[in-house]
Amino acid sequence: MQVYKAKQPRQNRLLIHCVFMFVFLLLIPPATANDKTETLQKAVEGPMSVSAKPLVGAYYYPWYQDRGWFGRNPWRKAMRQHLKYPQEPKSGLYNSRDPKVVADHIEQSIRGGISFWAVSWWGPGGFKDDTFKNHILKHPDSSKLKYAILYESTGRMRSFKNPDYRRWIGDLKYLKKNYFDDPRYLKINGRCVVFVYLSREYFRNKGQNALRQMRDKFPEIYLVGDDVYFGDDSAGGYKAEWARNFDAVTAYDVYGQSIGKLGGTHKAIEFLAKNYRQAKKAANSVGTAFIPAIAPGYNDTAVRRGHPGRARYFTDIDNSEEGDIFREMIRQAALPNIDPSCNNIIMVTSFNEWYEDSQIEATAGTSPASSTDDSRSGSYYTGGRRYVDYGYLYLDILKEEILKSKQE
Repeated sequence: MQVYKAKQPRQNRLLIHCVFMFVFLLLIPPATANDKTETLQKAVEGPMSVSAKPLVGAYYYPWYQDRGWFGRNPWRKAMRQHLKYPQEPKSGLYNSRDPKVVADHIEQSIRGGISFWAVSWWGPGGFKDDTFKNHILKHPDSSKLKYAILYESTGRMRSFKNPDYRRWIGDLKYLKKNYFDDPRYLKINGRCVVFVYLSREYFRNKGQNALRQMRDKFPEIYLVGDDVYFGDDSAGGYKAEWARNFDAVTAYDVYGQSIGKLGGTHKAIEFLAKNYRQAKKAANSVGTAFIPAIAPGYNDTAVRRGHPGRARYFTDIDNSEEGDIFREMIRQAALPNIDPSCNNIIMVTSFNEWYEDSQIEATAGTSPASSTDDSRSGSYYTGGRRYVDYGYLYLDILKEEILKSKQE
């Protein structure tokens, strides 16, 4: 049986309602510094309804030219040009300003499920800034992607020991004027995303005044620090206090804390995944988001010494295939650590950093695999490992694994 209650006079109902609202407001605690943390923790701990699908971004380099200083071929800085059977990008040894190349890179990105580029930026003017502003963004296909800035701090702040922050605020003013208002610019919670390369060297226990100035003058910036790095298993883990400086933290250098340290092994992937879990927990505890990063491989032997090149397959098991490391990195390190508070972003290092051989950009796919090179020893660049002219393989692996994650 349904019980009905007599309605109270309207005046009495209004009085009761007002008293109730007054008492309710008194019970609400004032905003605290923990609001950011509590809000983020709720987003992370609750169901992943903030776009459960990953949002994939890739670091993009607009610095390639047909010829460098004194007519030198800048592509000789790419390790794959030194192989016994040289391997080239699908677009050839290109100039980054070629509209056909820009169109092809956008098409490749879409094929791989990449939604945005974080574009390497070295300061106002110059070849790279002009390429981004006047050749990429003005391309008729540019609206198919979003874009963010990768602030190249080593070119703007110089020394790690004695950083020069004088360009910082001026650079941000320039970026605001020339990029932030573009509707294609990547935003999180309505704020413009800026990645800062090697933030751990420039803003860890230093540079606090520069950061305060940025917050005061540019509240619209969503700052992502390249701050997570585990070079030593006994280092004690990523500290929450380091993450407080940023809206989100990530790791550009995947190699140095995985296959660079432990070789092309499954242990390297497990090490990376474990450290990502710890870094995410630490960052989230102070209200900072976490962005996992992945990389297909690394070999910078054509530009510098001291970093052993790594092939792109596992060396601790037999019959591992090209791309296996990348695939397992996505499955074990990236997907389990996506963070809904920053739209589940996964970063790829990189789309086209050929000088470090971390690119997933398609190759021509026409050369035989090589384990020898043009050095005196015949193996200085390769380390005796096999390098495959892989075509679209890495773009297809990326798309396949991301799609599979949405279905599970």
